[in-house]
Amino acid sequence: MKPSYLNRLTLRQIQVFLAVCRLHSYSKAAEELALTQPAVSAQIRQLEAVIGESLFDYLGKQLYLTPVGLALQRAGRDLLQRLVGLEMELAELRGVMQGTLSLAVESSAQYFMPAELSVFGAQYPAVAVVLEVVNHGEALRRLRENLDDLVVMGQLPHDRALAFTPFRDNELIAVAAPDHPLAGAQAIPLLQLSVEILLVREAGSGTRKAFDTYCHEQSVVFRRQRQLGSLEAIKRGVQAGLGIAILPREACASELREGQLVLLDVRGLPLRRSWCAVYPRGKNLTPVAAAFLQHLTGQSGAV
Repeated sequence: MKPSYLNRLTLRQIQVFLAVCRLHSYSKAAEELALTQPAVSAQIRQLEAVIGESLFDYLGKQLYLTPVGLALQRAGRDLLQRLVGLEMELAELRGVMQGTLSLAVESSAQYFMPAELSVFGAQYPAVAVVLEVVNHGEALRRLRENLDDLVVMGQLPHDRALAFTPFRDNELIAVAAPDHPLAGAQAIPLLQLSVEILLVREAGSGTRKAFDTYCHEQSVVFRRQRQLGSLEAIKRGVQAGLGIAILPREACASELREGQLVLLDVRGLPLRRSWCAVYPRGKNLTPVAAAFLQHLTGQSGAV
């Protein structure tokens, strides 16, 4: 078989190209890679010469990937991930679990994930961890682009080819300030609750999406809403009397324990979901990712 002209590509060129893709800047890529900007430009020109096509369009001062650039980006990511997996497999054959675990978690999972990582890290001290905390929409984008070993999310899309493993309960509850008129009321109808001001996250939030879906199923509309930018802001807003909120129980466990928030007894709540570890169907998990998935599900044994 005739050797492919792509054999002239080097790993360094691929690394430089992916850095430019990620940072949308030659100068930022140069800074990250400890290179000069002309050196980065030269690497990209060499890549384009080998492939015979432009990799970027330059519109104003913005870089945009061409269709050929997008194809190379996908292949480059896959290549580097395979090399990382190979490094882990070789380490495992030597009896050592090492490498990097790349995780993206929806924001509500940040309240329990550090404890899980602490236990896992004690078992595998040679494993490094990169953790990204994102909203539901960003989690879907990262899944689509295969940027992480695993994505932890509370609500799965129905139109994606995904492999997923449930590993933890995720209850969505209604909370209010301790002096709220509904505090202590029994079996509050959802329709009665809907006249309250509801504090919500942005539209890409998984918790908001899950509760919006439930309200639609019940034909109930919360007409008065105030959007706040984070779970912490919503909790502080509820405490200050700005409104009520629907939150994951684990996200406000300490505030409930300390009496800063109270649980509202609403018919149909809590909404019961599961936290799932998710990855694209057909993806081969690295030994480190497979070990962490076993840890989450309480399974024992070596990967």
